[in-house]
Amino acid sequence: MAVLVATDDGYHVISSSGERRTALEGHRVEALTPGPSGSWIAIIDGHEIWRHGDGGEWSALAGSDLDLTCVATVDEVVFAGTVGPRMLKLEGTVLAPLPGFDAVPGRDQWHPVGSPLVVRSLTATAGGAALLANVHVGGIVRSDDGGRSWHPTIDVDADVHEVRAHPTVGDVVMAAAAVGLCVSRDGGRRWDVVVDGLHATYARVVAFDGDDVLLSASDGPFARRSAIYRRAAGGRLEREGDGSCGSRRRCRLGLGEGATVGPSVRPMEPRGRRFDPGHRCRRRLSRAKPRNSDRVRRAFIQVVAHM
Repeated sequence: MAVLVATDDGYHVISSSGERRTALEGHRVEALTPGPSGSWIAIIDGHEIWRHGDGGEWSALAGSDLDLTCVATVDEVVFAGTVGPRMLKLEGTVLAPLPGFDAVPGRDQWHPVGSPLVVRSLTATAGGAALLANVHVGGIVRSDDGGRSWHPTIDVDADVHEVRAHPTVGDVVMAAAAVGLCVSRDGGRRWDVVVDGLHATYARVVAFDGDDVLLSASDGPFARRSAIYRRAAGGRLEREGDGSCGSRRRCRLGLGEGATVGPSVRPMEPRGRRFDPGHRCRRRLSRAKPRNSDRVRRAFIQVVAHM
């Protein structure tokens, strides 16, 4: 088990024993995701897709003039979302735009809030039956034909921030939104909103830990109170640890955008203690502030023994 932290100057692999390795120094790593045939796929410097193969080396697959924001794979096919927003598909060495995404019904209702329109997250259901893209602000659109056509699935003003499919259960998808935790049990076609147990509904990040769901929630985009919640299958959202950031300054506690927590993996502190989102977490982080050039982009927990 290891923690991957993607930054403006490469990414860091931090093992559970505390050992640390760094790769892709000098490159901005925007996203990391498992790829075809046991590989890893990354967005590098905002405009390129790279692949980490069995030999342990990274190689460039394709580039785009568009700003790439997220990436996902379905079977052996790589898809990437962009600012704009656009959806691209890797065909050989070319990232080709998908016209069906530009023609999705209801696209004229999408609207930027705080930033340009963007595909903020992208996920594929287990088995690859459906691809789901979260547009900010544009809801979640779904494709079940390899990206040729897309259909809206949730109200645009739900203000979805991340969509994430269960890694092994094909019909289960979760989304973090301004209205709370959005739950789908039919592969993202329909959604129920869960708020029971939350101190506030503004959810930014969602991830799976086995069959449990982890969610970060706060009282707004410039929050003064944030917390991480856990929801057992079909259960109520419960706070993790002491349950709050506890800071008087504006804060937004997140699980780490862009990836799923691996099966049976728990958020951890050094020496294997359970992660406490309160004062101990903040004290440890304050001792390891990154350089300005090493600004953290993403952080997530995943089994990465082959990297």
